[in-house]
Amino acid sequence: MPKEAQVKIETVAFKGYGVTHLDGKVVFIPYAVTGDEGQVEIVEERKNYSMGRLKKILVPSPWRVEPLCPVFGQCGGCQWQHIDYAIQGELKKEILKEVLERLGGLKEIPSVGVASSPQSYDYRVRVQLKVKGKAIGYYQERSHKIVDIDHCPISHPLVNQIIRKLREEISLFSRMAEIEINVSPEEGKGVLLLHPLSFDRRMEDSLRELLQVHPVFKGCAVKQKGGLTLFNDPHLHFTTSLNRNGEKREIKFRTSPGSFYQVNLEQNRTLNRAVLQFLDVNENERVLDLYAGVGNFTLPLAVKAKEIIGIEGNRTAVDDARFNAERNRIRNCDFIQGRVEDVLKRWKRESTDLILLDPPRMGCKMALDQMVRLRPKKIVYISCEPTTLSRDLRLFSERGYSLKGLALIDMFPQTYHMEVVALLTQPQVKV
Repeated sequence: MPKEAQVKIETVAFKGYGVTHLDGKVVFIPYAVTGDEGQVEIVEERKNYSMGRLKKILVPSPWRVEPLCPVFGQCGGCQWQHIDYAIQGELKKEILKEVLERLGGLKEIPSVGVASSPQSYDYRVRVQLKVKGKAIGYYQERSHKIVDIDHCPISHPLVNQIIRKLREEISLFSRMAEIEINVSPEEGKGVLLLHPLSFDRRMEDSLRELLQVHPVFKGCAVKQKGGLTLFNDPHLHFTTSLNRNGEKREIKFRTSPGSFYQVNLEQNRTLNRAVLQFLDVNENERVLDLYAGVGNFTLPLAVKAKEIIGIEGNRTAVDDARFNAERNRIRNCDFIQGRVEDVLKRWKRESTDLILLDPPRMGCKMALDQMVRLRPKKIVYISCEPTTLSRDLRLFSERGYSLKGLALIDMFPQTYHMEVVALLTQPQVKV
């Protein structure tokens, strides 16, 4: 294979790479898009594919746009700022279908509804920044080198306000390995979760002073071997609105440092609507919410269900979930703390009609047979990792469950990442 060649990008693959062929071999090219013609340098040879670098664009794709971020192409946070947002959802849909066919072995794939984000920039309410000396930012693509930033265009303005404050106080924050910023647009404030290289009384005093001087900081948590040390009020709040038969209801949530919540709050509401639509729960049905977090789906479902039980491994998230249920006066739900597969092995409660699961990226393989054993009528599976989703859908299919619906929620504009909702139904019992 030549070290350099002139190519045309044929399509876009999972991980957001442009795809072309040279001498019959697949070549993946970051930061390229379908229709680009350009000069490519081969930078890595593998047995089944090669990695290339786009050295020069000769004819730009009609979908190519100018990125907003000055470090796009260096920073590994975004992959798609060079692609018109109007086409990103369709690209993700085609990638999803290809992964489901190739890895899931699915022959019949339902039509995929795509929900684009109302905001393609300024949406992230949670970020994790790496720190080394005076550099604060994200890792470079396929590297542990830090790309220094003073703002991030896909992040909420509150996040960027806090990034600027961190840079003003660099003498304090240069002693961190990582800084997590979480913000609540409703409150107009943010919380820091700090991972210090070392922690002493002097740093503690400096943090307390920082929280007093800058009102944008609501609180702070410092992660150490013994757990979290909390300063001020480190809890954030957000609201989800429901609309059932013309009746509106708001559910208020609290999240603590260490609890998960979605990075795109507007799209989280869209995700909730998709879940409610797919499950279509009624007042006679019992529901299991696996990997329940702070009750993001549990509580909206409880409004409609007879009973719902959330299972979650993270103790802090379970505490938040129970607080949220009590705060919203929702009495027909309960939360169990423990690993999902362990709890389900011991499950002896009444029959389960519906199961919702939102597992981590590794998927639900360890708990899958325990779910099937409960014989729910419907299973709704939420995933941000199409490869493990495809594997698990194949396993559910082998156990008789059928894929009946798919929705793609674009939770992560300007990146190749996607949130997928899949509806599975129980095998029909022949009489």
